[in-house]
Parts: sequence; structure tokens; C-alpha cells
Amino acid sequence: MRSLPFSEYIKALGKGQKGARHLTFDEAYDAMGRVLDNSIAPEQAGAFLMLLRMQEESVEELTAFIRACRERLPKDLSRLQVQLDIGCYAGKRRQLPWYLFSVALLASEGVNICLHGASEPGSKRFYASHALPDLGLPLAQSIEQAVNHQAVYNVSYLDLGIALPELDRLIKLRELFGLRSCANTLARLLNPSHAPFAVQGVYHLHLDERHAVVNEAFEQASLVFRGDGGDPEVNTERDTHLYFTQDGKTREVIYPASPGWSMKERDVSTSTMLAVWRGEQDHHYAEQAVIASLSAYLMLLENIALPEATTRACDMWAGRNTQRLPFEAR
Repeated sequence: MRSLPFSEYIKALGKGQKGARHLTFDEAYDAMGRVLDNSIAPEQAGAFLMLLRMQEESVEELTAFIRACRERLPKDLSRLQVQLDIGCYAGKRRQLPWYLFSVALLASEGVNICLHGASEPGSKRFYASHALPDLGLPLAQSIEQAVNHQAVYNVSYLDLGIALPELDRLIKLRELFGLRSCANTLARLLNPSHAPFAVQGVYHLHLDERHAVVNEAFEQASLVFRGDGGDPEVNTERDTHLYFTQDGKTREVIYPASPGWSMKERDVSTSTMLAVWRGEQDHHYAEQAVIASLSAYLMLLENIALPEATTRACDMWAGRNTQRLPFEAR
């Protein structure tokens, strides 16, 4: 495709209610590549991202954007050799990131997992990266360190600034825009570790369905759902629609709500998490979230039905080693 002046892409997206249109796949691929490469004026990048925000990206645009992002991933990421990729981008406001215990339980059974995420300064959210060191998993400062952590913990956490700094730069633009851009969506869909299985948590209504359609264009088997605060954690206070995508087809499973209602966490710190892990504190929401999230992950990884996955998740939670940190070295 012959590259158009970038102003043509802005014009296509912003030509008013009747004149605006979505970009074709080739146009979207070219445009996002130029945004990532920082080869256009910053004013053009800002206008482009905010017009996409207003119009909402089409499935074709998102698929093209992901292709452009993946082509810029460092080749060394393929050394991670992981089974499951999980994006941790939302951060928590109301509850702690209990799904990290689900990850720890999978890792304790030999599942290799890559966690990746980013934090937005000033968001006042509690991110996975804030909790993991206290839970026993150091944050990788390089791809080489992430490979080493896989060997030691079966898990690694890689900041997006290391995995794909070009995309991380776009996420950080929220400080200037006051709004999130499609970069947050792309990071969740990225699967930088090239894992055969991927989990994505989203926040907004119907975004889970759009993610599932985008996932149908890629080889990995994926799970996407509206998680607590937008993180990959099943909130059992409401029915959760789980969308499993494999071989270009998506099926939906509903994880039913459980009785009870939780209050906002007063102590947003890992001390509460560790007390629950050790069995020193009862926490209804935490236990339900761990079991529900783990059940969903097991359904994806092992292609088993919800009742069997829930039974296994309950057994894994009950059998955890309360004398060790969740991510203690093997």
C-alpha cells in the first residue's frame, strides 16, 4: 500500500457525523505504525488518538493496530516460552488484586505465565506491580531478567515500557489528554510473550464482545471478560460473561453471581492479601474472586467445563502452602 499523508487519516476519522469513516485495515496498519514510530508531528498523533476515542475503533482497525504493535516487539521476548499471557493494566480502586493468587496457584502447579502491565501516574489505583514484590515476585527490569524469573518462579512480570516502549509512551499520554486512548486496549490484546493462551480483563460494557471478535483473527486461544475494575479478575457479585475464543470461533460461558456483597477495601495494601493467603483473615470477596478467576483460567487452559474447573480451583485454594509466599522461588 502506498502511504498517504497522515492528515488524510485524521480527515477520514474527523470529517463530521456524516463524512467520517473508519480506516481500512491497510490504512489503520500504516497509521498506527507511524504513531508508534513517532514519525509524525505530536499534534497529529494526539488528534488521531482522540478521534479514535470519540468514534471507537472498529474490529478491523484494532486488528491492524495489533499487527503493527506485534511487529515492533523485541525478538528476545520469544525466549520467555510461556503458556499463559495475562495483561494487568487496569489497577484496582475498590478491591485488592486477588487474581494474583489465582496466578500463583497455577504457577505452583507448573504453568508458565507472563504478566505484563503499566501504571499511570496520578491514577491512584493499586496495580499488580505494586503488590507483586511483597507477594514474592520481583519485577523484571529487562527481558533477560524475565527469562530468569520464569526459570525460578514459573512467572515473570514485565512492564510495558520494557516489552513495547512505543506503546507504553502512548498510554502515558493520558496525563496530557485527560482520557485513555486505544493504547490501553492494544496493550491488553498484545500478548507480547507469544503465549498460546491469553487472558484479558476489560471494564466497559460490550468491550468484552469486541475483544472476542478481534481475538478470532489471531492464533492464540483467548479468554476475555469484564473483570473487577477492568482487571482479569472475576467479580462474583454479578454474573460474568466469559468469552473463550479458539480457532476463529468464540463461545460464551456465564459464571454465576454468588450471594453476598463486599465493602470497599479499607486497607489497600499487601498486608491484607498476605493475611488471607496465610489463613489468618477471612475475606469472602477474596476467596470467591480467587476461585472464580482460577476456574476461568483453568477452563481456558484445559478446555474443561465450569463445574470441574470450580472443583479443581477450590481444591487448589484449600491446598495452598500457607507457610510460603504466594510466589516464593521453587
